Amino acid sequence: MRQAHILVVEDDRGVAEGLRDIFTHQGYQVSLAENSREAMAAIYTGDIDLAVLDVSLGADSGYDLCLEIRQFSALPILFLTARSSELELIRGFRSGGDDYLTKPFRMQELLVRVEALLRRSSRQTEGILRTGALELVSTKYLMKRDGVVISLSGVEWRLVSCLAERWPQAVTRDDLLFHVWDRDASFVEDNTLNVNVSRLREKLGNWNGQPYIETVRGIGYRWAVPVER
Repeated sequence: MRQAHILVVEDDRGVAEGLRDIFTHQGYQVSLAENSREAMAAIYTGDIDLAVLDVSLGADSGYDLCLEIRQFSALPILFLTARSSELELIRGFRSGGDDYLTKPFRMQELLVRVEALLRRSSRQTEGILRTGALELVSTKYLMKRDGVVISLSGVEWRLVSCLAERWPQAVTRDDLLFHVWDRDASFVEDNTLNVNVSRLREKLGNWNGQPYIETVRGIGYRWAVPVER
């Protein structure tokens, strides 16, 4: 079975090597990058399953790097930083991060968060799904429309992959909440799912006058356009 590949983006060599040792001991494959340029080079290989980003990367910003990644990929991203203020946390999530952990951290908490992110992202069909004008490339966590990449957040990517891979079946709200937010679903407001689906519909548009996602009253949602694997 293939090992999950974690990219650690950290300009403090001692911290980076410490994280590499922690993850390697748990059986993960690990690559290190000191700046945005090295990180993007590693991600473009398509072999990275999760990125752990520091916010301060010398002259670079982890937030800016996250925004850049989100222009073409929904790769799971965990911010690991000494910046602990609420404003910094909000900025991390708004830039497209999936989780945010502050230093100093407990090793077990870090590993549990990494496991959760990898588990969420692994619940998808391997390879490529084609549906209408869309193409889902699961190995790179990205979606294209007529060959042009659509920028998706991690939540939006998990919603799309869950609905599309289960076509033509309807997916219940509870199943979607668990698939997208995992064990944290019990803390998610019911309207959060509606808001994310509405935003996703705007990004996807229609196919031959038909929205890609339709509401199934009393159940949840269904991918409405035929899917080819």
